Amino acid sequence: MSENQNDPNRQITPTPAPQHTGSRAGETLDDIASTIRDLFNRVPETVNKAVERAMNVRDTTVLVRLGDASSDSIDTLVSAGIFKSRAEAAAFLIDEGIKAQSGLFQRIQDKLSEIEKLRDELRHSVAG
Repeated sequence: MSENQNDPNRQITPTPAPQHTGSRAGETLDDIASTIRDLFNRVPETVNKAVERAMNVRDTTVLVRLGDASSDSIDTLVSAGIFKSRAEAAAFLIDEGIKAQSGLFQRIQDKLSEIEKLRDELRHSVAG
């Protein structure tokens, strides 16, 4: 080691970081940022299309009591302008919940089919 390195009063000058203007890494980050911006810009459009599809199929009215947290969440969606009404927001969330739980609904439907088959067998055995 030189004497200069051991000097406690020695001033250290930081070495500037190399400049990467136009580098592939910079372009890649720009591409990623652009893609993320595009995705965020398309989210309302995608949600609106899903809402429109859900709204076009609705022909049943259901009265539902909600807890405060659920009600606040629906109000947030309406306040954000994602949905025009609480009914639209609730219908969308119900549809999405049913889709997310499709496996459960299939198992329930399978069991209900078995129950109906057993009822038919009982009816036939009593009538026969």
